[in-house]
Amino acid sequence: MAVELGVVSLQVRGFRNLTAVDLKPGPRFNVISGDNGQGKTSLLEALYVLCTSRSFRIEKLTEVIQAGNAVAVVSGQLKEAGVVRRQRASVARDERQFVIDDKPQARLSDYATRTPVVVFQPGDLQLISGSAAGRRKLLDRVSLFLNPLSMDHRQRFASAQRERQRLLDTRGSGARELDAYERVMAKHGTELERMRLLAAEKLQHAATSAFERLGDPRVKVALRFAPGGPYEEEQLRLQLYQGRSDDQRRKSTRIGPHKDDLEIELDHRLARRHASQGQQRMLALALKLAELECLCHARGAFPLLLLDDVSSELDHSRTNAVYDFLKQSQSQVFLTTTRPELFSFAPSSSTERCDFRLEQGALRDG
Repeated sequence: MAVELGVVSLQVRGFRNLTAVDLKPGPRFNVISGDNGQGKTSLLEALYVLCTSRSFRIEKLTEVIQAGNAVAVVSGQLKEAGVVRRQRASVARDERQFVIDDKPQARLSDYATRTPVVVFQPGDLQLISGSAAGRRKLLDRVSLFLNPLSMDHRQRFASAQRERQRLLDTRGSGARELDAYERVMAKHGTELERMRLLAAEKLQHAATSAFERLGDPRVKVALRFAPGGPYEEEQLRLQLYQGRSDDQRRKSTRIGPHKDDLEIELDHRLARRHASQGQQRMLALALKLAELECLCHARGAFPLLLLDDVSSELDHSRTNAVYDFLKQSQSQVFLTTTRPELFSFAPSSSTERCDFRLEQGALRDG
């Protein structure tokens, strides 16, 4: 059975366009309003960095450091099942540190799985119609909680892949060291494939029920994992060996988990080609709610839910469906919006809902 998890306090320093922010959120609904460009998304990003050690907006984390500052620091107190812990994430140009209860975490996977969090932001609409990279990241987020070793497999495969390609580019397909790198790629690549397959299976069940709640229950949704390579280690190693000349010519590896995809179908037709814009939006949101359910079951705690201006991307009826879900959810919710009046569904009690306003990076009471 899942336990309650929430942010008790949050402090942000030197992060993007935010001034010194000290936030004491409510246990359920936190509505953060403000005009565009005031720092609402940056505040959610800071919270996401604190929980995961990563950003949902960029790959290069040093970009969050505020101009003129040497370091960006996000710290906070979180309560899980009644027990409070302290977390801190600091990002400098040449160093990153992630700390829990004053103890630096040596393994990022250990840190990233302590505080499950799911974010839905406008860019997630590309989960359906965009490239496979976004869908692979979704699989990897779920895989991380199902098996934290998935991060290690992914990093080791990517490192060996880069070195193999460097050798192909500089010394050709006959370089002796290629064998060693291909063995590493085969070992970790096939492990990653199997972990992503399991993640896809978990998402399939959760996404089906989520789409039925949000969309038309008569329309059937299906998720299918499309592996970029074989599941057997020796088969992948052999195919890498046989593909050296092609990979040298193309300057990229043609087979492996970096080619994985999660194919999404509506009534047995690929959604990225045949779904309407409205259906694609509902599917993207259903995938995020499925991610929330998967993390909850895997971690045993209700993940934090961050919604960045979601009302701007949905029509009235779909927005109401989201609100109905939020009322039933036991997650702590952080919502950003330019129109706080849209969130009249949330209870007005100060113990259930807190309103805040951001103006030029500074936080005001709502």
